[in-house]
Amino acid sequence: MEGENSREVTVDSGVPQGTVLGPILFLCHINDLPTSVKSQVCLFADDCLLYRPIKSIQDHLALQQDLEQLEKWAMNSGMRFNAKKCLVLSIRKKSTYYYSLDSHILEQVKSSPYLGVVLTEDLKWSTHINKTMKKASSTLGFLRRNLKFASAKCRRNAYISLVRSVMEYSSIVWDPHFQKDIDSLERIQRHGVRFITNDYRSRDAGCVHRMMESQGLPELSRRRKDNRLTFLYKIAEDKIPAIPPSLYLTEVRGKRNIRPTKRQDYIAANPIRRSCRNNTRCFTVPTSRSTVFEQSFVVRTIIDWNQLEDNTGQRTRLALSGWWHRPPS
Repeated sequence: MEGENSREVTVDSGVPQGTVLGPILFLCHINDLPTSVKSQVCLFADDCLLYRPIKSIQDHLALQQDLEQLEKWAMNSGMRFNAKKCLVLSIRKKSTYYYSLDSHILEQVKSSPYLGVVLTEDLKWSTHINKTMKKASSTLGFLRRNLKFASAKCRRNAYISLVRSVMEYSSIVWDPHFQKDIDSLERIQRHGVRFITNDYRSRDAGCVHRMMESQGLPELSRRRKDNRLTFLYKIAEDKIPAIPPSLYLTEVRGKRNIRPTKRQDYIAANPIRRSCRNNTRCFTVPTSRSTVFEQSFVVRTIIDWNQLEDNTGQRTRLALSGWWHRPPS
C-alpha cells in the first residue's frame, strides 16, 4: 500500500538490485575471480570473458581446467554460472576441441557480441557494421515517424543522441576500410540530415553536403579518424592506465622525416604510406602480415598519426577538450 513499508527480510546470497552500494558490493563479490584461473580474464560488471592461445592439446586441457576452477569458485562464492548462455568462439582457426561447464557442452559459434561489439572468428567487422547500420536505420525511421512536427534543433539533437551515437559506438576498434561499408554508414547520415532539415525533395548536386555543413555534421569517416587519433594521443600521454604506451608505441628517433613531394597546387601521392613521417613525434609502424592486422587500430592509426603535420597539434587538443566539431549556434 502507498505510504507503507514492506517487512524486512534477510538477504542470504547475491547482491540486492537498485541499491546505492549494490554495484560496489557486486564487484567486491566477484573481484577475486581472475585469481582462480591461469587464463586471461576480462571482467565488466557481470560479463566475464575467459581466453588464451590454443596451440596444442596442453593448451586445450589448461583452458578446460580453468573452466573447472570457475565451477569451484562459483560454488565457494554461493553462485552458479548459466552454462547455456556461455559460448566458445575460436579466433582465426576453427577449433576441434569441446569445452564443458557444469556438465554442459558449451556451444561453439562463429560470432558473438561482447560489450556491444560483435566479434567474429575471422576478426572482420562486416557482421558488426551490418548490425549497426540496421539498428541506426531502424532508429532513424522511428524518429521520422514520431518527430514530424518537432523543431530542427530537436530533430538534430535526437539524431545525434540516438542515431549517430549508435554508428560511432566503439568505432575506433571497427572503423571500416572497405569503401562499401564507409558509403553505407554515410548514407544513413545523409538520410539523417534530410530528416533534420525536413528536406526530402532537393536533388541538385551537393545539396546534402550543404545541409551537413549548415548543421555542423562532418562526415562520419572524418569523425572516426579524429577519434582514433585522439585515443592514440591519450595512449601516448599515458592517460589510459589499462593501455601502457610502452607495449604498443615506440617513438622514432634520429631519423629524417619522409614527406611527399610538394609542388605549387599539387601534392604527389606517397607510394610508401607506411614510411611517411611528417612530424617530430612519430611512432614505429608495427610489422603486419595480414590485412586484418594492417587495418587494426594500432597499425592504421599510427600511420595516420605519422602523416600529421606538427601544426595540427592544436586540432588534437581541441578534440580532447570537446570543442572540435561544435554544433552551430
